[in-house]
Amino acid sequence: MILKIANTWADWLVENGANSDDHEIYTYGAECMLNELFSDILLILTALMFHKTFEMILWMLFFTPLRIHLGGMHASSHLKCMLSSILLSYLCIFSYPLVEIPALMGIILIVSFFIVYKIAPVVHPNHPVSENRMSQMRMRALVIIIIEIILTCIAYEYFSEKVAGMATVSLFSVCLLAMMGKFSALYK
Repeated sequence: MILKIANTWADWLVENGANSDDHEIYTYGAECMLNELFSDILLILTALMFHKTFEMILWMLFFTPLRIHLGGMHASSHLKCMLSSILLSYLCIFSYPLVEIPALMGIILIVSFFIVYKIAPVVHPNHPVSENRMSQMRMRALVIIIIEIILTCIAYEYFSEKVAGMATVSLFSVCLLAMMGKFSALYK
């Protein structure tokens, strides 16, 4: 369904003056955008049902910026992507109270930074990028992890352990996906 809508959108762009040589690029961009949109809507709807909207929004706010620039493991279909996003988000939402201990939170944040520093970015083999783009993604991932760690520390100090715990598991979940993507690429 997503691919059909993306193709229709790309066709419309070409019919209205866009470069026909870039049809695949338009389709892929629309496909990514629609997948993200549908996934986010599904996450928010399920969060509303489980009365976890605040936690879900926090998870998304810390997860998404780093995920975009760090990269990592990807599902083999849109449906699997949506289902794994729901599973991962709820794993984080229900496990964050386990990391509200300051020392554990600190260790997880340091490990997360180390992971980003060592492996950023993790690019999917089907979508290679230039060396220049890789360098940009690496710098952005490092800046984002530093900003998000600072925000997590501020949240812990001035707001609540709940916010800091949720931020911590969000960051760590992105890092786990990056490691899974990195190691699965090595063994193919």
